[in-house]
Amino acid sequence: MKRTLLIEILLDPISSDAEKDDAVIALGNNFEDEEIIDILIELSNSMKFNDMIAASCGESLGHIWLRKKEINFEKLSYLEGITLNEVLSLIKVQRLDWYEKFIELSSNSKLKVE
Repeated sequence: MKRTLLIEILLDPISSDAEKDDAVIALGNNFEDEEIIDILIELSNSMKFNDMIAASCGESLGHIWLRKKEINFEKLSYLEGITLNEVLSLIKVQRLDWYEKFIELSSNSKLKVE
């Protein structure tokens, strides 16, 4: 699916939660640019989406950062709740060094962590 269509599904109030969840997963599987990362972060923090969609945003973000072999700790620090838990569970298993650095930065208050 084209990225524009996937983004339109996410923003369409008529789209079902299942369609939105599928769109989030497709974005995470097929794109890895900063625009998509920013969209997923914004969506995950939006009160209009349920936990299923927020969790998929976190999983998609985790997969993107792992595929790119680089993570933006500042952007990671903007995540909350289930979204943050999903990302951390992925990187803890596959990139323990990222996980430990995030915990260190968070505890030293070098990052905005909710």
